[in-house]
Amino acid sequence: MAVVGDVHRWWRAADATFLERTRPDLSLFVGDLGDEDVEMVRAIASLSVPKAVILGNHDAWQSFGRKVCTDKLRTSLELLGDDHLAFAVREVPRAGISVIGARPFSWGGQSLRSPELYDEIYGIRTMRQSAAAIVDAARSAQHRDLVILAHNGPLGLGAATHDLCGKDFGKPGGDWGDRDLALAIQRIEGMGLRVRAVVAGHMHHKLVHPRGGERTRFARREDTLFVNAARVPRVQRDEDGEELSYFVRMSWTRGECTGIEEVWVDVHGDVRSATTPSITAIEGLAPVVDETLELD
Repeated sequence: MAVVGDVHRWWRAADATFLERTRPDLSLFVGDLGDEDVEMVRAIASLSVPKAVILGNHDAWQSFGRKVCTDKLRTSLELLGDDHLAFAVREVPRAGISVIGARPFSWGGQSLRSPELYDEIYGIRTMRQSAAAIVDAARSAQHRDLVILAHNGPLGLGAATHDLCGKDFGKPGGDWGDRDLALAIQRIEGMGLRVRAVVAGHMHHKLVHPRGGERTRFARREDTLFVNAARVPRVQRDEDGEELSYFVRMSWTRGECTGIEEVWVDVHGDVRSATTPSITAIEGLAPVVDETLELD
């Protein structure tokens, strides 16, 4: 599987060439393609590779401000169709996994920001309802081993500012992870399913506070791998001035991740470098108990 972090309009013809040439079994897009940029969504939707997308907060930027689904967001959802994996499942038989889509448009933190928007599109107004929708998708999966595709990571990974979901902007400090996702993971694991990985973005690799630092983006809790692919901007120049774009590449066999690489791709769509990231070991997520969550 190939993972594409927050795009923010940094998408090149060479990136499409790389995916179409290497033909991953599934390409995962963690969102923030642009600020309700329909043409950027169209470019991703037109890729002739298997893909799953979860749109981010920037992809619904104007809709959140108006608390109503704009024509641009509605068009984006229509363009993506079933490839937008919100509260849905995509099977990857060759990998032995099912990919579960979490809540789209996440800003992080404890608020949905606009319950009105979620209600209009998905009939959801609360974190509890969102968690239940994620769990329902997991219950319909064909595999016991799951990968969750989200825009933001779960609550429980932000004890320090530099952690995967640590708040580094505004007034720094505090866990900026999604409560509904943490609750869903807790319930999914309680059902005997195994969350093998959570693939997300949103929290950029460069910290605003403290300035100059970088956040942890790869972590493991027992058998669960957490990946934050938001290296922003994802297209950068190397010391020779060559433009390179960033991907994460994961290998899966029989429900287990057998390899992970950070990959830089050149203007021809060829891999210029590939390195294995350092993965931080973490303790289990703190329980997010909600006895009112309905599973049946």
